Amino acid sequence: MRDSGRGGAKRENCKLVLVQDAGSKARISVKVKSPWDKSAAWARVLEDGRIELELYDFSQDAQDHMGNDVAWLYRIETAEKPRLKALLEERAGTAIRDDHALLDAFARTFSHVHAIRDWLKAQGIPYEEQFDSWA
Repeated sequence: MRDSGRGGAKRENCKLVLVQDAGSKARISVKVKSPWDKSAAWARVLEDGRIELELYDFSQDAQDHMGNDVAWLYRIETAEKPRLKALLEERAGTAIRDDHALLDAFARTFSHVHAIRDWLKAQGIPYEEQFDSWA
């Protein structure tokens, strides 16, 4: 399957979900870099322990092509956190002792949220992807 967003990368370790996730309240959150002007991105740990990355696009391109602002959400299951922390410690060169340190490492280590997503793919860390065309 090809990514319908910018870049056209293959999806191998993710599942595309087009429904609202009612249980996605953030417990902690940190702003990460976004890949485009007129967009914003965050990394969060949700109340249920999952990790969520969000990219919110409020650009004119989003308006022109989608009719409104759009968002992509990438969620990593709690069961993946030990392996994710170990791989991220190696990449970031620092100990990751808790969820705050994990989110901070995302923000410090990667150029933007798509770089995080691409790294997850390369490391074989599965995630769920949700596209919201009415953000």
